[in-house]
Amino acid sequence: MSDDEVIKKFTNNLVKIVDTLEQRIAKLEKVLESHAKCIGEMREKKDEWFKILPRSWVSYLLYSG
Repeated sequence: MSDDEVIKKFTNNLVKIVDTLEQRIAKLEKVLESHAKCIGEMREKKDEWFKILPRSWVSYLLYSG
């Protein structure tokens, strides 16, 4: 194999690795965005509970098992 072929093969492998990493990063970004949205919704509900229920009940609902 010539030096040019080795370099081309090496470059192709690097491109494949980078593409795979980019896809994984994009997927992780979507998951993180989804989790952040869920956490925000949970905080809104918790705030609503504190307005309606006694504080001890909310603590029980949030932290019991």
